[in-house]
Amino acid sequence: MNYWCSTTPHPEQCKIFMGGHHVPKHRTDFRTMAIQVAMERSLHAQIHVEDLRNHCRSKHEKAVWTDCSKLISNTIFQLNNTIQGLKTTKNCTGVDAQTWLSTALTNLDTCRVGSVELNVSRFISPIVSNNVSELISNSLAINGGLLGKQKTKAGFPNWVSDRERKLLQSPSLASQANYVVAKDGSGHFRSIQAAINYAVLKRRGNGRIIIYVKKGVYRENIEISNNMNQLTLVGDGLRYTVITGNRSVATGFTTYSSATFGKSSLFA
Repeated sequence: MNYWCSTTPHPEQCKIFMGGHHVPKHRTDFRTMAIQVAMERSLHAQIHVEDLRNHCRSKHEKAVWTDCSKLISNTIFQLNNTIQGLKTTKNCTGVDAQTWLSTALTNLDTCRVGSVELNVSRFISPIVSNNVSELISNSLAINGGLLGKQKTKAGFPNWVSDRERKLLQSPSLASQANYVVAKDGSGHFRSIQAAINYAVLKRRGNGRIIIYVKKGVYRENIEISNNMNQLTLVGDGLRYTVITGNRSVATGFTTYSSATFGKSSLFA
């Protein structure tokens, strides 16, 4: 195992957490083992997240805990996606794995940055100081060495079907909308988040949902969770359909939670 670990950016963490495993026969085997170890440590970090739930003593600690809880859950989701996807190359390419692993690692850094912004780094340290970042970095490096050239068709990734490609290229996408959002009440909803929540709740199957957002200024902080896939929003143009929020670090929110349009693992 020493040889394999010496090829990673963080060999000591690799040796500590993979030392008891069998010696891999090839690099793909080593990749799977590395991701599984990263998953185990992420699940351990999630236990710390739950332990901290009842120890939030301020608004800032609560805000950072809420962010980090979502982010750790999403890291676990991304690692699980990678492990399951790599079992069959039909559902997961090396590029897909690199994207998911990169997201998993970015989540942890986002949690850390939020705690610095609101000056509660010590409070959140049990979550971010258990070597998960180093182990995911190792997984990224191992997978990076296995990457081939990604195939594309007409500017879209190879996994985008011909039907989906034609739909996304359609100049009349708004006319095909399942739901319409309008500030003046002329649509199905006045709020974008309400339309998204309803569309996902009422979804049957895994077909694409199109939401047309008419011109107007929408003062919302929109959050998209992992079950909100196959979702397309189309507006009336850059100057006409405007989404804006007013959260900031100065008002007690981290940069992550102040995003006007954000993607997370689950709702708080």
